[in-house]
Amino acid sequence: MNLHFKSKAAGWIPWWSAGVGAMDACTGLLLIFAPEFTLKLMKLSVPADVLPYQSWIGAFVLSTGLVYAWAIRQPVNERERGAREAIWKMTALVRTVIALFLTAKILTGGLSAGWATVVATDAVVALVQWVALRRRWLA
Repeated sequence: MNLHFKSKAAGWIPWWSAGVGAMDACTGLLLIFAPEFTLKLMKLSVPADVLPYQSWIGAFVLSTGLVYAWAIRQPVNERERGAREAIWKMTALVRTVIALFLTAKILTGGLSAGWATVVATDAVVALVQWVALRRRWLA
């Protein structure tokens, strides 16, 4: 039963990586080239003098999304399987840290409650990835 469940789980791993990676890559590109528009889409606002930093953050978000491209390939050997796991560990760690950081900023009044959507997105993605790693669905 467990092996059957693992094979089912493994089938969605590339789709998850592609979807989450595309979400981040698109958000990153939008933040780079149209930060004010992107933040409006997210129902967030920042002072105009902060917009260049939002573009810089966009470059980070874009690169996080692009790294998922390596995780999309079906691993053909142990080394590639290890690379996929490393990508998921690193991106889950980044998302966990961002979710915790933003939560603290929201709770202390440093950021508006609107940022909770970013917290929720990163927390859910991180949780799914941590569970998949813990259950060795990528193996």
